[in-house]
Amino acid sequence: MNEKELNNNIEKIKQLLTLPNYDKIDDGIELAVSLEEPKIFEMLFDGCYKGESGWKYEYQPYSSLSFSGKLLNNWMKSTIVSGGELNDNPTGYYIYLSLLVNSPLVDLNNIKEINLTNGYLRRLPKNFSKLKFLEKLNLQLNKLEKFPDEIIELKNLTHLHLGWNNLKTIPDDISELEKLQSLMLGNNSIEKNSENLGSLKNIQHLDIGSNNLAEFPPCIFKLKSLLNINFINYDDEGFYFDEEGISKSILKNNPNVYIIQPVHCISCGDDDDSSIYRAEDTIERHDGYFCESHDEQWDNPYYYCDCCYTYVAPRGYINDDSLRSGYDRVRWFIDATVDEANTIIKGKDGSLSAKVICELCKPNIPETDKPSYEEAEKFAEENGIEYWE
Repeated sequence: MNEKELNNNIEKIKQLLTLPNYDKIDDGIELAVSLEEPKIFEMLFDGCYKGESGWKYEYQPYSSLSFSGKLLNNWMKSTIVSGGELNDNPTGYYIYLSLLVNSPLVDLNNIKEINLTNGYLRRLPKNFSKLKFLEKLNLQLNKLEKFPDEIIELKNLTHLHLGWNNLKTIPDDISELEKLQSLMLGNNSIEKNSENLGSLKNIQHLDIGSNNLAEFPPCIFKLKSLLNINFINYDDEGFYFDEEGISKSILKNNPNVYIIQPVHCISCGDDDDSSIYRAEDTIERHDGYFCESHDEQWDNPYYYCDCCYTYVAPRGYINDDSLRSGYDRVRWFIDATVDEANTIIKGKDGSLSAKVICELCKPNIPETDKPSYEEAEKFAEENGIEYWE
């Protein structure tokens, strides 16, 4: 294949990959594979990086892949965010994953851990199950409505995080993941559990809290290795399982289990049903938990990311010795450090605006959406926004 043919094929593939449609993206990947030209994948990946290291994708022999830092190149980012706003169907990470699991340039056997937090994924790409040596998979804060079939094929998984999606059921074939030690399914819409959950004999950490389960799954009493569990579920009126009775049964079955307690807003009053909140709806400060409205009364307003619309309120003060001894910093939900307007973005028409962009979305802003320093400085001065040189 000469250079002209190569470039023409890449343009054809990109036309399919940039369509906001998973099936069309799959067609583009199939075309790239069928041409049997590794150079195509190298050029499509050009500009992609792993984490913050700055090492180019194709030369990095990694075992852990995190979707933080500089990962996607600009043409992939443009399928996620444009003008500082999330596209209707963000597909950049789906494109990257699809290229990754089908690329002849990658030894998938070396990848043991993947963090796909806030990847806007509605499904996993074809051939994702080729990551057969994967041990840890984090898919929290995505858009999954169905437990991905591809995950069941990953027999070496020890840690699976599917919290903050929109899953409806736990499938029967969950029992095939025999090596699982940690299973996080909290903050979904699960109404139906599988009794096969009780066959996961190695489970130590389990979260099924903040779902729509009508009753506590009795199969959980079979989990003899359990060390930590969150099981509180809410209905529309704010009621939840018989916490005390179930806790006693769990501890009688296994006295070593730590049971995660429900969260109450201090200002609402513990005796009021309205004081019970899901953990993600509350602010944990150094002096206790507060619901959104009461925290705002204490001059701690809450924010939502202008890109992914995720709640990014402060979650309390923690001591972080990794920064410097005795240094307290604010811990934020989804680890986002947010000021009232922390990022200046250039819109499609060239106008500038200040937006709240969480730390998980910031790396997805394409270069075309970023103003020059001179433009940003002028805008900040004209609008009374603090900035750092």
